[in-house]
Amino acid sequence: MKGRIGVFYDGTWFAYLSDFYATAHPRAARIALDGFHDALRWHVHTTTGLPLEACPVLAAHYVRGRIETPAASFDAVLASAGVVRHDLPLHGGKEKGVDVHLALEVWESATTLPLEWVVLVTGDADFAPLASRLTARGVRVLVPVVDVPSTPVPPAWTPRTAAPLRAAATATPGFDALFAPTDRPDYPLRRPFVRSAEVVASAPGSPRGRRRGTVTGWRSGQPHGFITDSRGASWFTSRDDLPEGHTMLPTGTPVSFTGSPTPTPGRKYPRAHAIRTE
Repeated sequence: MKGRIGVFYDGTWFAYLSDFYATAHPRAARIALDGFHDALRWHVHTTTGLPLEACPVLAAHYVRGRIETPAASFDAVLASAGVVRHDLPLHGGKEKGVDVHLALEVWESATTLPLEWVVLVTGDADFAPLASRLTARGVRVLVPVVDVPSTPVPPAWTPRTAAPLRAAATATPGFDALFAPTDRPDYPLRRPFVRSAEVVASAPGSPRGRRRGTVTGWRSGQPHGFITDSRGASWFTSRDDLPEGHTMLPTGTPVSFTGSPTPTPGRKYPRAHAIRTE
């Protein structure tokens, strides 16, 4: 038995996960990618009894829609953790083809390296068929999930994992369970959290602050458009949320705004509120 691991990130879902741990979880810290990879190695090591050196992360890929002026600091974080970034164009401020691109990357890596363990960092039900095909080939598919406590009431934007994806995975360990061994004083690997001074969204149940982004799609005469934030996520916006005197904002306008990063029921994108031009 071998423990060759691949970690594959749905970039938008991971951004919400990182925001959740930084703003709504008792740890109040962002996830460190290299430490997260080590926590996964430790999980495979303890689950299988294999030595740690037999449980390497051989592939790590991050797929997301790309704004024209992304945060260079996050690119450096990805590079330092050995994560390959895949940028897809935004169409009218919307991500297109991210799920397909990520699924193809997972399949190619799993079948050509090959991998014994695939970690899908996503909650999207669209990945359930991929998980089923991988498990049918004998690949173990881990889909870490957010442990949602019954009390206190978790925020509405807590990252969720779709039931079909849970059912198709080999295992769905909680992120808290994966991270728990790293708190022990004898834990020999890197820690999975890093403190951050980043300003996060101002929304019910989350700290004060404003997100920053750029208008990436607003057609003349339309009552709504799209904003891409500094982390690459797309937000829906309406002229009702614009500063007084504005009925639209041209593409490329830098803005700041508030809002929950999780879409309301029936909506694909979260909504930006209290928009200000910067």
